[in-house]
Amino acid sequence: MKTRNIRFFFLLSTILFGFLSSCKKDNEEIPALAQPQISALEIGSGNNKNVQAGSDLHLEGDILAEALISKIEIEVHQEGGGQYKFTKAYTDGKYIGVKNATFHEHIDVPADAPAGAYHFHFTVTDKAGNTTTVESPLTIQGTDVKVAYKLIFTEVNGEAHGDHFHDLADKEKVEPIAISFDEKGTALSGGHAHLHPAGIYKIELKQFDATSKETQGQYITNKATADYYKAFLSGGSFVLNPNSSTGNGAIFQTKETNYGDGTAVNGATETTGIITYFTAGKDNEGEKNVFFVLRKFNDASTKAKVTRTDWNLSDYATKFAGQDLIKLSFELHAEEGED
Repeated sequence: MKTRNIRFFFLLSTILFGFLSSCKKDNEEIPALAQPQISALEIGSGNNKNVQAGSDLHLEGDILAEALISKIEIEVHQEGGGQYKFTKAYTDGKYIGVKNATFHEHIDVPADAPAGAYHFHFTVTDKAGNTTTVESPLTIQGTDVKVAYKLIFTEVNGEAHGDHFHDLADKEKVEPIAISFDEKGTALSGGHAHLHPAGIYKIELKQFDATSKETQGQYITNKATADYYKAFLSGGSFVLNPNSSTGNGAIFQTKETNYGDGTAVNGATETTGIITYFTAGKDNEGEKNVFFVLRKFNDASTKAKVTRTDWNLSDYATKFAGQDLIKLSFELHAEEGED
């Protein structure tokens, strides 16, 4: 009997010791004082801290949580005494239970959100209960904000060849991708264009006056007028197709065929960019912050010096004297599986 009691006591002690050791080990794996870290948080397209009601808000940043991420919470509330707010929480999925995460989401902004100044909170809680919050001002524009510009991307058939395309033709059953901009060139909706890396897209620039009438034709009414204008796609540090060892680089080919007066556009240097054809190419997969620019040159002779490989120059403004008449900021996501 005594031996049986001793064995029972020994077994109970072993179990208790194992439980305490396990708890100690778990506690060691979750440092109680290690605060989560949030860095390089982008709020809005191009980190402009601006969004239109009824669209979605781009958020991206890096999270480091030694004690592993337990929850991510987002709150947006009105400033100046307003009571309107909306929230979003992530409690499961790819961000939860990991130490390092790149948070990248586009959260819906309610269409009934009143226009004005807001305060943004981004909070990360770890499994030890520690929290870190990043705060920022945010402006929500009303749904009645005037659309001043649009870029319309429509996928087409064609073949990339050096710095240009061959055999361009319309593609059936294609849904265009539209990005709307205000008069300052800030994206109001669709500001993160998702394109197939190898896809070829026709890009149409639209400009609207106060009555919503299209006015982009003013830049190519005739050759004398068009000689002052040229489109560029700046930013993104693209690998250009002529420089690609795989032939999967980017091409941006301005390609009008006629001026407004009906005369034909003659040659690559005469084209302006009201209509452009573009591919990012598989060498440029991922996300890029870019600007579609329509530049007005100081001298009409400058345009003839702009070649098909100059469209992404970082120093185009220095090389080609003039002013950026239109500058539209957006994100370009060249990722497989994107629509």
